[in-house]
Parts: sequence; structure tokens; C-alpha cells
Amino acid sequence: MVIALLEIPCSAILNTVTEFENAVLIGASIRQARRHSGLSLRELARRLDVSPATLSAVETGKTRVSVDRLAAIGGILGVRFDALLPAAIVRPPEQPRWGGDDADPDAHFRPNEWRRFGPSSFDPVLAAALAEMVKTGYHGAAMREIAKRAQMSVPGLYHHYSSKQQMLAEILDLTMAELNTRSLAAIEEGESPDERLAFLVECVTLFHIYRRDQGFLGASEMRSLTAENRLRITESRNYQQWLMTKQVDDGIAAGVFETDRPRQAARAIVVMCVSVAQWYRPSGPQTPEEIARDYVRFALDLVRLQRP
Repeated sequence: MVIALLEIPCSAILNTVTEFENAVLIGASIRQARRHSGLSLRELARRLDVSPATLSAVETGKTRVSVDRLAAIGGILGVRFDALLPAAIVRPPEQPRWGGDDADPDAHFRPNEWRRFGPSSFDPVLAAALAEMVKTGYHGAAMREIAKRAQMSVPGLYHHYSSKQQMLAEILDLTMAELNTRSLAAIEEGESPDERLAFLVECVTLFHIYRRDQGFLGASEMRSLTAENRLRITESRNYQQWLMTKQVDDGIAAGVFETDRPRQAARAIVVMCVSVAQWYRPSGPQTPEEIARDYVRFALDLVRLQRP
């Protein structure tokens, strides 16, 4: 994983640099890129759907910026989001945030490996919490039952996580981090706008099949998050939608897609891909890969791909 899609600073930030210095350096980098692009602060804030005061606080280092918001800024300014991270404070992390020493090898994402899915590397407590919440719902999941699934005592459970809310938020944070990172790897492999969209649709569909419990929980329990957790995770979900919309917009600009309703098409594609977690069963007549190929065709039809 290049950078965990949570808040900066994260594992990519050198320990010798303070959080305050990070915020100041990143804010200055955003301000420089914005000025170079010719956008006013007010116009960039409008496109990000934030207040000018909020963006000003980011640029002056008074407010930290999430990585998915940083990616959105990069998309508007026409630069990669990692280019907005000053080189002096960034280094590649040795492990993806959701993995350990025995992490799934697809986390490194060599060519085509964003398609490969091993078992989720959640710790035993989160794996138990996920299973119990999928079975009974967030409010029905008892800490005692989660502890039993994790094969530990209830006090031992609280040693790792202070509350059921923290478990839910961590599951959804890690889920979105993995999905967004796989999505970026899929897009990176595409050599044309239609191929990048096709790979992204394939990626999101496969993710919601192979990680269907996480997808199901994300679809059903956003309402159970606290306001702060919901806002953060919603930003990551919005980033996923932004990635899809950008591929559609790029295809229109290149003249290969002819839809006159790109926002609606991009939204419909995401809903289609995400909803597979609600109905897919391994015993069904199609393999995950066959479903993903079908969804790619449906998506390209939605954007009205001009085939030779």
C-alpha cells in the first residue's frame, strides 16, 4: 500500500517530523500547486465542496488533511496526490496497514495482483467482530459473543479495543483503505480511458465478492457510526466515487465515451458493483471473474463506449 487512506501523518511519515510540521509542509505544497494551476482558494474550495475557511486552515497548516481529500485536491489541480507530499517527509511504508509479516502478498500489487484475494488479515478481534456484526447486526452484536469468537475473555477484548464502536470504525477504515489502494493499482495498469474504467469496475466488483462481509457491513451499518467516524469513512467512500467519475470524465474528454450524463452513469456503475456483496453466493452459477466481466460490459454500455 502506498499510503494508508486515513489521516496524515501515517506510517509513511518519518518519525523525526512532528505532526505540526507535516501539516505546515503539506499545506504549503497544496497552496503552491493551487497557485501554479491558476485557481483561487475560493474556487478550489467550491470544487472540493468545503468552505474557503476550511481550505485556508489546511493551506496554513492549522488543519490536517486526509489522504483521500488530498487525492481529490490532486485530481482538481492535475497532479498526483503523492506529489503534494513534500519529499523530505515521505518514505514508502514497509507493510500495508491491513497486513503484518504474513500479510496477503497481493498487498504489494505487482502487475495484475490487485485481482488476487487471500484471506483478510484482520486481527482475531476484528475478524470476530466482523463475523458477529454480519450475523446479528451492529446493535445485536454482544461483546461476550465477540470475545467467544476471538477465543479470549471479555476483559482481554477490551485490552485491544475500547468499544464496539471502535471495532466497527476500524473494520470500515481498513476496508476502504484496501479498496481504494486496489482501485488505484487497477487504474494504474490501464493504458486507455476505457481500459482504466474497465479495470476499476473489475476491481470494485471483485472486491465486493471476495470481501463481501466487509461490503455488506459497510452498506448496512454506516448509520451505526458516530458522527466523527461516519464523516471520515464517508470521505473515503466519496473518494471511491470520485475515482469512478474521473474515469468516465476522462473517457468523454478523449472522445471514447458518449454518455451525456456522466455523473449519473458513474453513480450507477458504483451502485451496481457494490451491490454484488448483497446477493453473491459462492454456490451460484457464475464465478466472481465471470460476474466481473459481465459488469465491465454493462459499465461500458452505460457510458456508451464507441467501439471500432
